[in-house]
Amino acid sequence: MKHREREILFQLLRNSKLSDREIAKKLKTSQSTITRTRHKLENRFIKSYTIIPNLSKLEIELIAFTFANCTKPTVEFMKTIGEFADKQPNIVLVGMGEGMNKTGIFVSFHKDFSDYTEFTQNLRLLCKGFAETVESFIVPSNKLMRTLSMSKAIEYILEKE
Repeated sequence: MKHREREILFQLLRNSKLSDREIAKKLKTSQSTITRTRHKLENRFIKSYTIIPNLSKLEIELIAFTFANCTKPTVEFMKTIGEFADKQPNIVLVGMGEGMNKTGIFVSFHKDFSDYTEFTQNLRLLCKGFAETVESFIVPSNKLMRTLSMSKAIEYILEKE
């Protein structure tokens, strides 16, 4: 990634509502350069622009980090998990990986504990025979000490290059 692209990406990570004119002013370059570079960034690196809401003010009580240890991660099972996730709009992340003797993670938001228990029951039924364990770590949204923010983390990683 070129230096100018990186600078513009950092500006957008900090505040995606900035206009090309505002970014150009901050970076002391032309608006057309910013517009052209933003389009390149959008095609290569930017999946979407989004907001990060205050979950507790929206009465979303719980964030669940659910971990599974898949013993039989077949292609069919992976497809089933993907379909399950697509039907659950409260799931914000699903991934396969390694750690804590687990191979999969689901991150989901829940209106209340009842909603969370229904979700985990459905997930356990789906994973039956494919996963040894399905365990969760739940965080009340009013107990968050820092919310999801990718800007600082991405800046930190890209600055190391």
